[in-house]
Amino acid sequence: MGVDVPAVDKPGHGRLRRRRNVLLVIVGLAVIASVGGLLVSTTIKSPAQQAAETAAPGLTRLTAPVQYTVIRNTVQANGVITKPPQISSLSGGGGGGGPSGGNAQQVVTKIFKPPGRFVAPGNVIIEVAGQPFFVFRGAVPAYRDMAPGESGKDIAQLQAGLEGLGFGIGADTSGVYGRGTAAAVAAFYQSLGYTAPAVRGGPKAARGAEVPLSQIMFVPRFPARVVKLGGGVGKIVSGSLVTLSLGSPAIKGQLNPAYGSLVRAGMHVTIAAQGSPAVVLGTIKSVTGKAQTANSISGGLYYPMRIKLREPLPPSMGPGQDVILSVRAAQSSGPMLAVPEAALFGGQDGKDYVSKVTGPNSATRVAVTVVTTGDGLVGIRPDQPGALKQGVLVVTGENYLANPRGGPGKFQTHSGQSSSVQIAPG
Repeated sequence: MGVDVPAVDKPGHGRLRRRRNVLLVIVGLAVIASVGGLLVSTTIKSPAQQAAETAAPGLTRLTAPVQYTVIRNTVQANGVITKPPQISSLSGGGGGGGPSGGNAQQVVTKIFKPPGRFVAPGNVIIEVAGQPFFVFRGAVPAYRDMAPGESGKDIAQLQAGLEGLGFGIGADTSGVYGRGTAAAVAAFYQSLGYTAPAVRGGPKAARGAEVPLSQIMFVPRFPARVVKLGGGVGKIVSGSLVTLSLGSPAIKGQLNPAYGSLVRAGMHVTIAAQGSPAVVLGTIKSVTGKAQTANSISGGLYYPMRIKLREPLPPSMGPGQDVILSVRAAQSSGPMLAVPEAALFGGQDGKDYVSKVTGPNSATRVAVTVVTTGDGLVGIRPDQPGALKQGVLVVTGENYLANPRGGPGKFQTHSGQSSSVQIAPG
């Protein structure tokens, strides 16, 4: 039976193993130290490096050239398009009194002026049962057949309308329908392509061409536009034969009282509506200097304005629609030196200044006198003649470029911004 005897290391082998273990430990520590140094070098920074990496980037200096221009001031106001008054003829129309007699059916046989068209004195708007229906100027409505022997204000209106169209009434007295008026009526109808209805029975003095009530409408003022007709061609007339709007739609403006001293009658107005590319020109007819709040578009006080249109409104602008009124309120008497409002700043001495650019990082303060303002520009006059000229750049915003002399020269702009450009004394 064998007995195991433990192996005994030789003395030389043990020393060699211990040296190898120590060497491995040293190599491991070296690797750890190198990695730690790399990590430390990438995470620890000097104060100067940290400041450089966290500093805000420099801003580009904002400048604008001095302009030589007319200073204008545009004031905006609210407005609304108002519906013009309307007038309608009596029910029915045409037929009666003509060759067809009173039994003719009231059917529309022709339309000369469809809705939307403007009419003038003497124009035929529609034809009913082969007879014309026309308009004359007059404040007294047509209320009867006008025939020889009649007299009154309506007769005077008819006579004035005939003469205005070139048909003389002869020796007839104004307001009295005589032979001269009858001849003028006959000639007028003939010019339209119709035969005038005539009174044939009765006294001789009462005979001659007449104007039936069913064929004429007196209109107080022109221009007048057709709004509605009593039927289409081939249709029996229903309701009023013709409805007209008197004049064009008007615009009522509402001016902020703060601009009351700038706006006056006679100034030009540009009219625009939201959602419409159209722009219409007008003139201020009147401005009331008494503030109101009733029906305020903005909800505050306003001065009522009346606007006179210089051209018809487009279809995209209709009655009841709100509009924006741009009023060219004021302007300088001629071109002058001007800078943006942001270029102007106040000094401690109470004067106004601008900073004229004299180099990449420098500017000179120039004292100026404000003459007028408008649309973002300030009209100025340099206190020292020749100190500013057209095209010269002035500072309008901030700049953090380093001051070459060491230390920024601070100044305050009109808009309250600070700048760090070098400022030489003005």
